[in-house]
Amino acid sequence: MLKYSGMNGGMIMSKFDAVLFDFDGTVADTGEGVFLGVRHAIATYGLEQPSDAEIRKFIGPPMVTSYHSLYPQLSDDEVQALVDCFREKYKADGIYKYRIYDGMIELLQKLQKCGIKTAVASSKPQAELEKIINSSELHKYIDCVVGADMNYKDSDKATIVGSAIEKVGVTEKSRILMVGDRKFDIVGAHKVGIPCAAVLFGYGSREEFEEYKAEYIVSSCAEIAEIVFGTEN
Repeated sequence: MLKYSGMNGGMIMSKFDAVLFDFDGTVADTGEGVFLGVRHAIATYGLEQPSDAEIRKFIGPPMVTSYHSLYPQLSDDEVQALVDCFREKYKADGIYKYRIYDGMIELLQKLQKCGIKTAVASSKPQAELEKIINSSELHKYIDCVVGADMNYKDSDKATIVGSAIEKVGVTEKSRILMVGDRKFDIVGAHKVGIPCAAVLFGYGSREEFEEYKAEYIVSSCAEIAEIVFGTEN
C-alpha cells in the first residue's frame, strides 16, 4: 500500500520508507581504484595476473572471498597477506579513484526531501566507506553507513543489511528496498526478508539478477525512483 510523504510543501506517494544501497558498482564506480590495488598485491607476491574480467568479480564481495576464489591453492594466511597488501595500496593511491553514477545525487536528494531513510550497506570496510562518502556530497544525503571492519569480519551481506535496517529504524520490511549490483546484494536482502532492485550499470549482469530472482532490474537511477515513487511521480 502506498503512503504519502511531504516534499516541498506538497504530497508525493512513496512505496518505501527506507532505501539501502550497496556502494561499489551501485552508488559509485570504484573499479579503477580496486583494479589498481588488486593488481599491485598480485604482482607483489609474484602470482599470475588475472584478466580484467576476473578482477571485475572482485568488486562487490569481500576481498578475502575474491582472492580465495581466484587462488584456491593459497592458505588463509597467504590470502590475508594479499588483502593487507591490497588495502595498503588502495588506501594510498586508489581510494579516491571513483565516480558517482549519473543521477545518484539527484535520487538521494529526492529520497531525503520525501523523508525516506537512506543507508549504505556494503561489504567494503567501514572506515573506507566513511572516508569516500565524506569526501563528496554523498554525506549530505545518506543517513547511515554500515560496512565491514578492515579484516572483513562481519562482512556477510545479510548481517550488514540487517544492521542497516536496525539503524534506519524501519520495522516493516516490505517497506525497505535494497539496491545493489551483484548476487550478494540480492541474497543478503532476501535472507533478511526485503526486496532488491539490481542495477545494470554496475558489475553484475541481467542473467545473474534473473538467476537470483531480484524483484526489480533497472538500468538507471531514474528507474530506481520509479520503483520507489511510481511512474506518475
